[in-house]
Amino acid sequence: MFDAMNGRDVVRHVPGGRDAVGRDHRGHDEGGLRPARPIRVCFFFNAQRHQILHGVSTAVALSRRPGFEVHVMSPSMAHVAYAEQTAAKLGGAPIVFSGAGSALLTALQRATGGSVPPKVLSLGVLARRLNGFDAIAVPERTSIALKRMGVGAPRYIHLDHGAGDRAAGFDKRIGAFDFVLMAGEKHRMRLAREGLIHPGRHAVAGYPKFEAADAVRDPHWSPFADRRPVVLYNPHFSTLGSWERFGEPVLRAFAGQDRYNLVVAPHVRMLDARGPQARWSALAATYAACGRIHIDTGSDRCIDMTYTTLADIYLGDVSSQVYEFLRTPRPCVFLDGRNIDWAVDENYAHWRFGPVVQSPSGVLDAVDSAVSGHWRFLDAQIDGFAATFSQGEAPASRRAAEAIAGYLEAEAATSAPKPVRGTQRHLPQAAALAVVAAVGGWSANEAVDHRRGDPEFVEEAVASHRTTLIRASMKSQPEAHVLDPVEIRAATGLRVPPLSTRWALTDVQIYPSDWGPIVQVAAVTERGEPVSLVAMRIDVTADRAPILRTHKGERVAYWEDGGQAYGVVGAIPANRLLGLAAELARAAGPN
Repeated sequence: MFDAMNGRDVVRHVPGGRDAVGRDHRGHDEGGLRPARPIRVCFFFNAQRHQILHGVSTAVALSRRPGFEVHVMSPSMAHVAYAEQTAAKLGGAPIVFSGAGSALLTALQRATGGSVPPKVLSLGVLARRLNGFDAIAVPERTSIALKRMGVGAPRYIHLDHGAGDRAAGFDKRIGAFDFVLMAGEKHRMRLAREGLIHPGRHAVAGYPKFEAADAVRDPHWSPFADRRPVVLYNPHFSTLGSWERFGEPVLRAFAGQDRYNLVVAPHVRMLDARGPQARWSALAATYAACGRIHIDTGSDRCIDMTYTTLADIYLGDVSSQVYEFLRTPRPCVFLDGRNIDWAVDENYAHWRFGPVVQSPSGVLDAVDSAVSGHWRFLDAQIDGFAATFSQGEAPASRRAAEAIAGYLEAEAATSAPKPVRGTQRHLPQAAALAVVAAVGGWSANEAVDHRRGDPEFVEEAVASHRTTLIRASMKSQPEAHVLDPVEIRAATGLRVPPLSTRWALTDVQIYPSDWGPIVQVAAVTERGEPVSLVAMRIDVTADRAPILRTHKGERVAYWEDGGQAYGVVGAIPANRLLGLAAELARAAGPN
């Protein structure tokens, strides 16, 4: 556990000074001596809360093996507490639970209302600490950016995070991990086909989330007192999701009938900021008087399989939670808001499990049809579940732990310690942020798969803008008042357009991102408007004519020139923001 008052990690000892497998806490075993130095593995949770259940049961199983010291770490103390509670319900384990962060990260998290601070900034702050482990296990891909920050000592282990069909689940960054765990043969075959896993460096282990979720949820809870069939609407946060077109029409349709109860449980990333939280709370209040509709605004039931277990019918789009629902085969309906040719697209393989609806007006009829005709989809559901989740005599968490242990023990026996790049192990936290530009900047960014990244760019632009606003309010964080475009381009490969001579420069920073460095220039316009100019190498759909997007209540006017994206962020009218962006695009000239 983490002692928040004194800022230190605390190991929870079991009575007698021995852990659950009989080791004392000096690394000795009752039957003989073990090596004095165990293999230190950090399960690092640097994203939203739902990812904890994808890794914590494996951490528990690994900690019970001789020769391993397991840590669970997160920049969010709420995450740490949830992980510790889950481990306790799994029977307890000799794990070091610790919160990790800084005053800046805490301020950023509070400012945004998110469940964690900006992910890549957390990596920069924690790089030195994470470099002290032998292995880092994560259920996401952003953390592989640590390699570009010079964190070269640990092996990187990718834990399965969901087991759906979207292309995002087969991200090219998986290929940069040293060891990859997968839930089933479906994932193994596709990752192998795309060259993202390697012989001896991957394992199919099953789905450890099932054990964690079974341990923490209340199987007797229900939001409804009657016995109507329950429909679970589970919209996904991505642009492939259905909420924008289907969301409120679905609510109105179910409010106007009396055959079904409806649970709306959005993906937690749809709720991860103050603005979305407020909108969902208002929507829940609107339908609170309708006893047949329950809208969850972000409770743990959205992540612990409460709803996928209690529901009778699944209504969704592209979420991998449909496979969790099919642990017991039941009727499914899928919402297609984009007229997709899904039958020949493996990213929509799960749409074979029930009727597909393209109009909000047909949802209730499709639910009726899915119930009456479930037999037509039953074989596909059973086969799809079997391909997605490997089943075995041992629990998935134990199989995952055995695979991790086997890989790390073999590495320890046959390999010299991995070299630490440069002097990163000894750098202070501020330098760990700056090293992205020097070590992981231009050349590392070239290795990234540059797909169209409008959502990623807008998210990073807003995060860097808010970070700079918080820095400006902190006496301990001095601003940089010199803008040297030549030096910035030499260090990062990023070209910064000239600012108007009528603007007052207030700060210049380089931040890390999963796409390489971000240059962020804060200024005040001639009208006294605080704005940020953000530059980053990523493909976006805009050309030199700026377009406008809003993210977490912030407007971003952005454009692309020569493979580099630029954006202006500020709380000013949309037309004014677009005008400023157009002026900067013209001032930059051809890139």
